[in-house]
Amino acid sequence: MKQRVITGLLAGVLYLALLWIGSFPFAFLAAAIAVISYIELAVMNKMSATSPEVLLGAVAVLFIVCSALFSPSVLGPVWPRLVTLLALLLVLFNVMTKNRFSFAHSAYLFLSVFYIGIPFHLLVRVRMESLALILFIQILIWTTDSGAYFIGRRLGRHKLAPYISPNKTQEGSAGAVIAALAAAFVFQWIIGQPLFDSWMQLLGAALLISIFGQVGDLVESAIKRFYGVKDSGKILPGHGGLLDRFDSLIFVLPLLYVLGFIA
Repeated sequence: MKQRVITGLLAGVLYLALLWIGSFPFAFLAAAIAVISYIELAVMNKMSATSPEVLLGAVAVLFIVCSALFSPSVLGPVWPRLVTLLALLLVLFNVMTKNRFSFAHSAYLFLSVFYIGIPFHLLVRVRMESLALILFIQILIWTTDSGAYFIGRRLGRHKLAPYISPNKTQEGSAGAVIAALAAAFVFQWIIGQPLFDSWMQLLGAALLISIFGQVGDLVESAIKRFYGVKDSGKILPGHGGLLDRFDSLIFVLPLLYVLGFIA
């Protein structure tokens, strides 16, 4: 527990410090987290982190995240070509490796590139537009995690998804949503300036972040259970991998984008 607390504090301070600074320092941190998370996904599927096909995907993730630093008009026209090129190169490895690297592996890495790259692209882009908004999202995710853990330990009786994540409870999940809603209203009261056009939008955003943050956690748990691993990695002593720490954010940011809460 001591190691877990120390690791969490040090990593949290570094993350929040660079989040506050924003710009290139935070973009580079987000890109590093994204690349490591992508590699963790690849390694889960028994792929070598240093294989050419995995490294190709890592370069693609790095590009997707760092492209948030530029205007969409600069890179917009080339995106379809780059996506097509990535797909062709990944399936080309099927031939080059005599099917040691199969079409299923190609599809896995192709999806992993965008499953990881898009959320961290959005993370950098939202930070560039509004520090308050990205803090709101991040704090609600952390509040949801803490609420689910502490309320679940104290009041949890009914399992939420026993075949995927046996420790999660329905009571913890409900308590996490209530905690996140309270945090949303407190955060809005503290900053004063409205984050959304109405209180109803604020409530809707908070509900989405808390509920689907938990869904993102379950999605990663399902992936780990399928591949028979406890943690996505070992980079954070006492916490596991970076994918374990950012699974909720990975799911929430694209959903907020699709529904128009972030641009």
